[in-house]
Amino acid sequence: MNSAVKVWPEAVFTLPTRLRKGPRVQPVAMLSANEALMVAPFASRPQFVAYDRRTRRHRVLATAPKWSDCSLCYEIRSVTVGEEQIVWTVGVYRSERWNPGLRHVELWAMPRSGGQMRLVTWLTGHYDEFPLQDELTIDGDQITWRNENGSYRIPLSGGKPQEITVPAGSTSADRPDPDVRYMTCGVEWCVGQMYPRDYELTTMLVQRRDGSGRTTFPALGEGPLIDDRFGLFKLPYVYGVEERAPIKDWGSSALLYDRCAARSVRVGVKHGVEDSEEIGWGASGAKAPILFWREQGNRYTVLDLSRIPDQPCRN
Repeated sequence: MNSAVKVWPEAVFTLPTRLRKGPRVQPVAMLSANEALMVAPFASRPQFVAYDRRTRRHRVLATAPKWSDCSLCYEIRSVTVGEEQIVWTVGVYRSERWNPGLRHVELWAMPRSGGQMRLVTWLTGHYDEFPLQDELTIDGDQITWRNENGSYRIPLSGGKPQEITVPAGSTSADRPDPDVRYMTCGVEWCVGQMYPRDYELTTMLVQRRDGSGRTTFPALGEGPLIDDRFGLFKLPYVYGVEERAPIKDWGSSALLYDRCAARSVRVGVKHGVEDSEEIGWGASGAKAPILFWREQGNRYTVLDLSRIPDQPCRN
């Protein structure tokens, strides 16, 4: 299996893990063709930074408030990038007399070009259940926040989150397949894991909601597809073998499936690199996100999904 670097060289580039002598940073999204949005989550006061790949220079877009200068006081969670705003969720803990050692989630925003961070609203209270995972999308002046308990809409100007009622069956295929489990759907396309067979590779299925366009390929994981096109999965293994080993010793690699080209490529590193166990996932937004993984030499390899040719999908 070829790597993404070989298949889509125009969509792959590198970014530093540290900016000069400053704190470590992580990629979040591309602000332009050459400028990357990066976050320094473990700085004494977390920062958002714009890094220019051509000049190798950076500028600080915004810095967290002074009260965030303590361990886990201001933990950046999910980020989304809109046409004019950058929005993110924060796990907040402030040592106040009326706070009995509990954390809550807040929604923050700033101009895409940089500026002062501002609190949009509280998403949870101190005594509410603290979500383990969440996801953001932005559409104009409306923000959608999703977690394991539901989906909510919040005006960018602020206000109480309003729960969104999801129509029954909207995430399921129109025609259930008895040979498939864990089927989930996007706008038009669905992805599911086939029931495994002894001594055969684990297999994924991609098809339209009505069951047409059916394609299978070796992999392991769940959906839905990114932008109804890309699927990020674990490497396949031979079911029934005592050791659940991937088909090759590919270290912290994963498999990226492109529905348009009907092909799989390898992403990640072949050999173990410290802190590279998982493929990083960039911010959600209008364009396809970036994927990134840490390489030797304190560099990130970045795959910008928006730069992968979409000609096969338009045929």
